[in-house]
Amino acid sequence: MPEFVRYSPWTRKWFDHYLKWNFKKHFSEIRCQGVSSLVSHSGPLLFVSNHVSWWDGFFLFELQRRIRPKAQLYTIALETTVKANPILARMGVLPMEPGNPSSLKRLLSHLKHLRETLPPEQLLVSFFPQGKITPSFKKTLGFQRGVELIAESLNPITLVPVGIHIEPMTGKGPTVLLSVGAGQTWQAGLGASDLENHVQAVLGASIKSFM
Repeated sequence: MPEFVRYSPWTRKWFDHYLKWNFKKHFSEIRCQGVSSLVSHSGPLLFVSNHVSWWDGFFLFELQRRIRPKAQLYTIALETTVKANPILARMGVLPMEPGNPSSLKRLLSHLKHLRETLPPEQLLVSFFPQGKITPSFKKTLGFQRGVELIAESLNPITLVPVGIHIEPMTGKGPTVLLSVGAGQTWQAGLGASDLENHVQAVLGASIKSFM
């Protein structure tokens, strides 16, 4: 197992309390839609989401708590971010350096290891295929093909499209809406563009719900 991953349930539990306080400080509400369809699912899940803010990875922490609170969530993030914040590695954040074949190889190797060693009901992974922060109302999200390699390394796995939208509303802070689409088993023939379409559809429906 790569040395950079030292998942600590205690660290995650402590951080969840800190995160709960921060959510209350910065947002009026965090809503989750569509989670009921996943509560009974016992296999590993890969959250595939659009990327609208610095908070997004932590929003998916909240989603994981509501869907499967006892599972371990592994989030793929930039290597520079993980190095600058060592505590992230203890909460399952996996580093990746875009454009670096060695970095990608280490990431895929570790994902395969997790898939082979963790009980299926304990493994959740999240990834933002855009690779950069983009407004949620943009018509084209621009998913990168790296998501295909990640899904293949975890296969068999269920991909879950997640739409993240932040709306100003009328409260002191904005409202966050996390919309979950129907899970889909990863299989040959699926591509980044297909996943982008699924997330775009979920995202479009969530934005309309505010209108």
